Amino acid sequence: MPDYELELQSLFMDTIGGLKTSMKNTMKGNGLTLSPLYFMILKQIHETENCTANYLADTTGRDKGQVTRLVQEVMNQELVIKCPNPNDKRSQFLLLTDKGLNLYHQLAAADLAILKGMRANVSDDELQIFLKIGTKMLNNLDAINSPK
Repeated sequence: MPDYELELQSLFMDTIGGLKTSMKNTMKGNGLTLSPLYFMILKQIHETENCTANYLADTTGRDKGQVTRLVQEVMNQELVIKCPNPNDKRSQFLLLTDKGLNLYHQLAAADLAILKGMRANVSDDELQIFLKIGTKMLNNLDAINSPK
């Protein structure tokens, strides 16, 4: 009898590993020594109006200290700046610099190419079914992980 749960685990682990490797190679090709997590941070900042470090911590599941270190590193690379939050003197908005925006667009295009390559030979119908099932599985994980 097949052990589908272990096959599922292997599939997800291998997929995540492959995506990380592809993005790491892309970032290295762009002269960056940062990890793919930094691309995800840049993406969140780009896609979120009035993005704060607290928001990044909440949405990424990382602790505030780790997010602070990540933000400091992208600031050191001149990819992100902080701007005062006019509604809350205790927080600051994070914005991509021109350099950060250019880099984000390059990495986003490379990421999309990787994802398109990943779905080669997969029909739209097959992908829709996969996404529907994957969403159900993520909802199941959310239910397992949410406090009772």
